[in-house]
Amino acid sequence: MKTRDERGTAAVELVLIVPVLIVAFLLVVGLGRMAHARQQVEGAAADAARVASLERNTSRSSDAARSTAAAALGDRGLDCQSLDLSVDVSDYKPGGTVKVQLRCIASLGDVALSGLPGRRVFSAQATVPIETYRAS
Repeated sequence: MKTRDERGTAAVELVLIVPVLIVAFLLVVGLGRMAHARQQVEGAAADAARVASLERNTSRSSDAARSTAAAALGDRGLDCQSLDLSVDVSDYKPGGTVKVQLRCIASLGDVALSGLPGRRVFSAQATVPIETYRAS
């Protein structure tokens, strides 16, 4: 009975499996980075809506919301190539609401190795109530 020499098969198996593991790891990291960016945009929209609801003047609500959203995204490390923000103050009265829609085209170049796109559009909407018993 003749036995086969199996020396070197572990090295071949390792060479075949390592690229698959690296690609899977990069994909998981890329998806995590994209989920984190989505959460950052949602948080920035909520922050902007809250600041807009606290303003006493509707004309300043938009400016306050825009600066808050830009600062919040900057503080969180998300680079928006384009930031679109719309503030709906049509129901701006005690007991009413302020609605903010935020759209960010984010540069996610750090996930490009995973095969995911380097740019992605994230959008979020937030609605915040205005206090019922607020003083004018």
